Amino acid sequence: MATYTYGGCIEQSYRINWKIKDVLGSLEFDLDRPWLPAALSGGGGVFCLNPEEKKKLTQVEMGAYSHLFAFVETFIAPLMADLALDSQGVNGEAFEALTNFASEEVKHIHLFREVARRVDVKLGFPLKLVTGQIEVAHAVLSKNKGAVLLLTSAIEWFTQHHYLSSMSQSDELDPLTREIFRCHWMEEAQHARLDHLEALRLFKDMTTVERHEAIEDLIWLLVAVDGLLEQQAVLDVANLSRHLDRAFTDQEWNEILAGLLRAKRHCFIESGVTHPNFLELFLSVTTSAQQARVQGAVALLLQKSPFH
Repeated sequence: MATYTYGGCIEQSYRINWKIKDVLGSLEFDLDRPWLPAALSGGGGVFCLNPEEKKKLTQVEMGAYSHLFAFVETFIAPLMADLALDSQGVNGEAFEALTNFASEEVKHIHLFREVARRVDVKLGFPLKLVTGQIEVAHAVLSKNKGAVLLLTSAIEWFTQHHYLSSMSQSDELDPLTREIFRCHWMEEAQHARLDHLEALRLFKDMTTVERHEAIEDLIWLLVAVDGLLEQQAVLDVANLSRHLDRAFTDQEWNEILAGLLRAKRHCFIESGVTHPNFLELFLSVTTSAQQARVQGAVALLLQKSPFH
């Protein structure tokens, strides 16, 4: 069982805190290397692309990955600021840790915006990316706070998986990608623990009706995330076409789209909700019936065709 503490999280956060200039430094993306780990790329099961084209696909995907992270962290920062206010005057360590958490999420937004900008510069054209960041943040924050915390927990635990998946690859992976993943991983490790503590605190005082609402809202949020992924997958195919400077046949377009969406669902949904540490939290605040409901909804999302 997890034994996290607010004090331990804040102590570790101050010890490993980094600045954006330290992450990016003098490094820049290398067009001769893949920019996303193979485990997170949609190119693995796509047979209409050759190895060079699959490498270029990862470069397009890195721009989308950065944008999507800035997208989701837009709602995480105000959520943590709001939770910090709950602890003000009640639990000093929690207030300090959650306030710092919110500040680090704002830093991550700026980091990933800068990464996306550098991707555009290196590729020589602006990638097409999903819009509506502020509107989506408002919609997410209007949902049950417990549901938003569970989604946030899944997101922050899958950043741990993403870093480990990048480090398991050969030295072929771009060094700047490795550094971005490493630094994000270091701070998100504390954030995931704080999500766990705050979710336990919130769910402990919920009524049965509120817990039911949290589970229904969590499913709604997962479906909404999937909708964003579907939109970005379509844009990624168009971005790849421009990067390769060639048009795709309908068959090629559909094959690439299916591969991209499969990878994005693994990256932004499956690797979070199946992470052992997320499951420890999820199983502790839900009933078996609620667990089956969420697991069934996730299974339907992962099986859904991109051509529905």
